[in-house]
Amino acid sequence: MKIENLSQLIKLAKESSMKAYVPYSEFRVGVALLMNSGKIHTGCNVEFADYLALHAEINAIGTAINGGETDIIAVVVYSYSSPPALPCGSCRQKLYEFSLLNKHDISIIAINDKDEKIEMVLSELLPGGEIKVVKK
Repeated sequence: MKIENLSQLIKLAKESSMKAYVPYSEFRVGVALLMNSGKIHTGCNVEFADYLALHAEINAIGTAINGGETDIIAVVVYSYSSPPALPCGSCRQKLYEFSLLNKHDISIIAINDKDEKIEMVLSELLPGGEIKVVKK
């Protein structure tokens, strides 16, 4: 999927990564969600001493939900690792719920400070993510 304002999404994800609270791992991640409405919601990771961190994707989803939006069309993840960090399994499953809700795939773009980039769609990252109940 061609994202017209990708440079703006990358800029906002990078800015968000700089706000991350990461006193334990120093692993900064910022996320920008592009909504079907055209609005952008951002989030950064937040660590706690109990190791129950708030991932940047979940932080951004919470901001979007608080803004009354659920229709995510693209996710940009900005990190400083090589290769760039993709959403973890838990975040993939949470994003997949919105993919199912809105009946379309979500573009995932992971980029880092070295301009390395990975572009995929969520269904490639979480094959079989939809839970199907089979009755016998």
